[in-house]
Amino acid sequence: MANHWTIRPLCFGEFPVFEQSVFTYMRHAGEKIRVPILGWLIQTGEEAILVDTGPSAEDAPATRYHTPIRRSPAQKPDAALRAVGVDPDRISRVVLSHLHWDHCYNLKCFPAARFLVQAEEVRAAVDPVPPQRHPYEVGIPGVQPAWLPFFDRLEVIQGEVEVAPGVRTVCLPGHTPGLQGVVVETAAGRYLIASDAVPLGANFHGEGAGPIAPAIHVDVAACYRSFERMRAVADVVLPSHDMDVLRHPVYPA
Repeated sequence: MANHWTIRPLCFGEFPVFEQSVFTYMRHAGEKIRVPILGWLIQTGEEAILVDTGPSAEDAPATRYHTPIRRSPAQKPDAALRAVGVDPDRISRVVLSHLHWDHCYNLKCFPAARFLVQAEEVRAAVDPVPPQRHPYEVGIPGVQPAWLPFFDRLEVIQGEVEVAPGVRTVCLPGHTPGLQGVVVETAAGRYLIASDAVPLGANFHGEGAGPIAPAIHVDVAACYRSFERMRAVADVVLPSHDMDVLRHPVYPA
């Protein structure tokens, strides 16, 4: 029988003023919201797996190309993990949902880790479509993508794989070609860490006419197919940039 895991959302910074329509395609233009930048600590017994590693520092060279962030010292990934009793030096598996800049920085905080990423995502990050060049930090003078110095520790996977008993990846393309979520078996059912396939709860639950795709996407039809995949594999979907997630320190709540 699979282990029963718990999921702890960790705030690795925030966008203090964010244009909501970037998350909700063709909805809420001009509305500003405050949103967290989340990582996820999955635990059972002594085992711990991290999903996503947060954004760059506020003063990093490429920040002028991105929505401004705010991050306290306590929100750095290594500090956030130590605050909940986990030594980042002992994390051996990190799942990178995708390689946009706000999800894959700070890899140096995890010297013992291998970083699981989809092969399709690596291809997309090396040669992105033009609107995604800045999110992948490609073509910015003097800047290289945050994951590139750790290329030797990437564990490039193809499709859906078991990370550990009760934890597996699920392919959710649309926002990016190789975005992956993580399905976690808990005592209260299957929880899905959906990453930016579902930035806000409103994306999955919709507003009258069904789900809402994120406005940053490479394939809007794929976004909607990914919503169907989520319904098939999960009982609960956790969004990636929704303040409501932080109402509970651990899931199942």
